[in-house]
Formats: sequence, C-alpha cells, structure tokens
Amino acid sequence: MGKEKEKEKEKEKEKKYWLLKTEAGEWSWEDQAANGGVSKWDGVKNKQAQKNLNSMNLGDLCFFYHSGARARRVVGVVEVTREAYSDGDDDVVVDVKAVGEMRRPVELSEMKGDAGMKGFALLRQPRLSVVPVPMDVWERICDLGGGFEGDDIIVRGYRFQLLAFFCNVSFKKYSQLSSNIYSILSFSSKLLVANSPMQMLAPVRPRFGGLRNPLWFKTLSFRAFSVSSSSSSSDYANQSRGGLPRFFSVVLPTTKGSVVRVQGDEVWHMTKVLRLGLNDRVELFDGKGGLVEGCIDRIDRTGIDFVAIEDPKFLLPQSTQWHIFAAFGTLKGGRADWLVEKCTELGASSVTPLLTERSPSISENRVDRLERVVLAAAKQCQRLHEMILNPPMKIKDLIPSVLQSKLSFVAVAEATPLVSALTLSRPESRGLIIVGPEGDFTEKELNMITEAGATKVGLGPHRLRVETATMALLATLMLWSDSQQTINN
Repeated sequence: MGKEKEKEKEKEKEKKYWLLKTEAGEWSWEDQAANGGVSKWDGVKNKQAQKNLNSMNLGDLCFFYHSGARARRVVGVVEVTREAYSDGDDDVVVDVKAVGEMRRPVELSEMKGDAGMKGFALLRQPRLSVVPVPMDVWERICDLGGGFEGDDIIVRGYRFQLLAFFCNVSFKKYSQLSSNIYSILSFSSKLLVANSPMQMLAPVRPRFGGLRNPLWFKTLSFRAFSVSSSSSSSDYANQSRGGLPRFFSVVLPTTKGSVVRVQGDEVWHMTKVLRLGLNDRVELFDGKGGLVEGCIDRIDRTGIDFVAIEDPKFLLPQSTQWHIFAAFGTLKGGRADWLVEKCTELGASSVTPLLTERSPSISENRVDRLERVVLAAAKQCQRLHEMILNPPMKIKDLIPSVLQSKLSFVAVAEATPLVSALTLSRPESRGLIIVGPEGDFTEKELNMITEAGATKVGLGPHRLRVETATMALLATLMLWSDSQQTINN
C-alpha cells in the first residue's frame, strides 16, 4: 500500500498545463515581462479556479491569456515557480515567471473554430479564470501560435553533434532518428546568419512532430550544440527601421570607448527576449535627447557592461511642446494604455491624468504600468526625448497652466471645428490639449477651463471616446505646428 501511495504522489507531481486569464488593462503580458518576469498570481475568487491553483505543481506551464472585450487571446507562457499558498483573506495565490511570448497570439475565435479544441474547458466554462489544459490541446495551441519564445532549440554555427540518452531504444531506431534530426539542423543552419558560438541548451520540447514515434520517443531527449567556436557581432542592418535595438539608460557614456553599466528590466529584455550576447551592437538613449551606439562588452547576473563605439549625440526637442491633460482614469480594457502609447508615438511632451467629477481617481498601480508603457513606446518609435507622465491633477490645479498658456484647446461637442479655430491661432512654444472624461466635463468644470482662456474646439459631428478625441487633437495640432514651422523657416 505504501508503494502505491508513493506512485500516486509521483503521478500527481507530473507536469500539468494550465491557462491563466487576466484583463489586459489590469495586468498585461508587458507588465509580466517588465516585472523581471516574476509575479504573484492573485485576485482569484472563484472556488473552482482556486481549486485549480491548489492543483498546480512547481514547474507547471501556463498559457498567459488576455481577456476582455478587445483582446481575447493567448499571448505568452509562464511557469509556476511557487506552489499555492495563502495570501490572507482566504485568497489562494501562486508565483509565476515569464517563459516566453507566443510567436503569434492565438485568438479565442481560432480556438473555437478548431476541431482539436473540442471539450476544452476554456470554451465550456468561459468565466473560469484558471483553466486546466490537456496535453493535446496545449500542443495544438502551441502549433497555432508557432510556439513560444524559449521552446525551441536555437541553432547557430554550421557543425552539430547530437547526444542521445535513451532507455529500451534499439540502436537502429536511434540512428534513424538522429540522422533525420541532423539533416534538419544542418539544413536550418545554412539559412541562419549566425556565426557566434552555440550555447549549451537544456532539453526542451522537440518541434519535429513528424519524427515522433509514440511508442518510444518519450524515452529520448537530445541537445544540439556547435563544436566550432567562431564569433562575430549580430547584423541588424536589415531591421524594419534600419536601426539597432535601442534601450534606456539614465547614464550614457561620455566619450567613445567609455563604459556604462546597464541593469534591471532592460537587461532582461536584451538577454532573455532578444537573446543578445557579447559583441552585439545596441543603442542607449537617456530620454533627454542623448543617443550613443555601442556593443555589449560583458554580461553577468547583475547586468551588462556597454562600451561606446562612438561619441554620444544630442538632439534638441521639437519646436512646439504639446501637453495633454485627459480624464482617462476610468478607462478599461487597455484603452488608457493605448492612449498613453499613441501620445508617446505622436510626440506629445507630457500626459497628465485629469481628475474630474466623472473621473475622480486613477490607481497608483495603473500609473506605474503607464510609465512602463511610455518607455516601451519610446523605444519602439525611436523617440529620443521621453514623454513625461505627470501625477494626476484636479481641474482647479489645471487652471494656472491654462492662464499662462497662449495656446490651449479643450474638446467640446458641437463647438467650433478645430480647423476653423486654427486659422485664428499662431504657433507658440507650448500648447495645451484638454480632453474630458466619458460623459464629458460638467458645466462648472468647462466654464472654469474656458474662462481661464482655453478655446473650445469640435472634432466633427460624432461623439468621440476620450482616447479618440485625444489622438485626433494631438495628430492635427502636431501636423499644424510642424507646417507652420516649415512656412516660417
């Protein structure tokens, strides 16, 4: 009886697969990755979902699933790093760590239309936030998404050696399998532009599905690695924007050849997401107009050493500084993230959350996340001057800024069209864009703003959402101020 119980316990400890749901606007994959990849998975109240958390074992893999009206998709994979424990208030939580992002997000609609998903609990119990995933469904979702970062054998170099450890496997079967895999790896290596030495990798789930023999393949694991040792820096000249990967650093090297230390989330992004290594070329920017090109000189557990291969460059900001004041504290489903991201891309100088009667608060957690959104957007759009995300502000505290500004616009339904208002305006070094909450400003709030000197402008015959009105105003005013500068020059 004792041995049977031990076998049952061992069976219970076998790796399982799960799906964890989260609102993209509350905790997104970007949040998970930016947190060093590690987080506590809490807030689960449903008893069935809590039971599933209690059933998780160390090392179990979980799909990271964005829920909500705008985004219902599998976007990444996390691993259970601490089994279920109590976090007070009878909550059950686990700790998870990011493994990798899906190479292509798998939409809920795809899963619903796939015959291999029949009986999947995600489709049968759509409100369940922690869902068990059968092995065949897990593999099917991985196939639909092209796998996830970190699940493959990375192939570099031109010569490979295969090591196989097998039990009860005939030499004939092993020889045939290794020959097939060797051919695939050798062919793949000719398609890759990678001369740096291959690193020894831990065994992972093979993606050679056609070679699998269900009777004996489970007993076989293998590693592929280079036996040559040539190396050179990666070539990023063919990237879509024609530039190098760009990362943020408060301190930049002062001259060519000088070294700075980079730590924190940027190191995780370099080494774990992009898998950059020694001698790979990157750029650092400081968010104040400074930019320097260099390469990775050293990597250790605490960070990387970056050595400049040229003197830093410094660019001045654009002529007109547009400052956004928008009441987006109550926006859900990632809409606030989208607003801040697009303001960064379009070139706004700052964004300030407005606290109004109809949008009275914004959580500190959301502000922290929005700061990460700003940085990520600045890197993506190659922006050198970081957009400032100011603390939330009440209407009464906005009034002094409006009084001091010669160029302030507030979005109001059925007001004078923006284009008409611009014919009576001239460019200034600083301008304000003010957008109210869902349901608009109260009459008292609007009177305070306009009496301080802001011009009411309309954006067409339709009622727009907060983020839509903000983008329409900012894009139009950026184009207008740029065109006026060109004319004056």
